[in-house]
Amino acid sequence: MKRRINKSVFATIPVRIRLAVCALVVCSPGYAEDVVKGNFELTDHHGQVVTEHSYDGKLRLVYFGFTRCPDVCPTTLFEVARVMRHLGDDASNVQPIFISVDRDNDTPEILASYVAAFHHALIGLSGSKQQLDTVAASFNVTYGVEQAPDSDSGIDSVFHSSYLFLMDRNGTFLDVFGHGVKAATIEDRLREYF
Repeated sequence: MKRRINKSVFATIPVRIRLAVCALVVCSPGYAEDVVKGNFELTDHHGQVVTEHSYDGKLRLVYFGFTRCPDVCPTTLFEVARVMRHLGDDASNVQPIFISVDRDNDTPEILASYVAAFHHALIGLSGSKQQLDTVAASFNVTYGVEQAPDSDSGIDSVFHSSYLFLMDRNGTFLDVFGHGVKAATIEDRLREYF
């Protein structure tokens, strides 16, 4: 007999604990290659529909987040931008991608302004709830929006896995970096594939 998980009980587990459990699953050796597929169909910050094949021929650095994130997203994207600058001409071999999980607030115009603040090559992507659920499942990441305790404030809390994925030139998983990774570590790993 299968035991069913009471979803309301799961929802009471603090977000940080839920994300830590997901981290253990994603980073388990030999397992990540099977669960990170990297498939998507989303809209870029220019309003164009793109898929993982739109970037074939380039290594990809893929990060999930949202533009109103106060610290985790900008810190990671700053490191990605540093990598792109350090790579010089080799940067043309890499496509950095930021996938926004905050579809209600991160319009293509907002994404365009946000990604441009980090690096000209950074692409911002988003989509419908169904598209975001599909890409999140494909990368085995967690995201969601929690209603603000003070509903008068109107500010919801967006949570998401904070991993930076390295995908090969065909969109196949190569590696994953945790929050706090430094540009030199990312650059060294990228250079292994040039």
